[in-house]
Amino acid sequence: MPYVAAIQFVPDGPRVTGTWDDEEPADQRFRGWVGLYGLPDSTTVITLTEQTPDGHERLIKRWPEPSA
Repeated sequence: MPYVAAIQFVPDGPRVTGTWDDEEPADQRFRGWVGLYGLPDSTTVITLTEQTPDGHERLIKRWPEPSA
């Protein structure tokens, strides 16, 4: 199943995405974006998801982590 790394710089704004067939390169992109854009108090949200056969996305990782 495809893996999608996505970054959104402002709430409700457009997402920049990349899609890979394997999780490893998608995770590398996720970590790279966190390293570049993961600043404290930023509005940026970075996610790594897996696309399910029914077309939905299953969240694997999110930065920043959701509040409890």
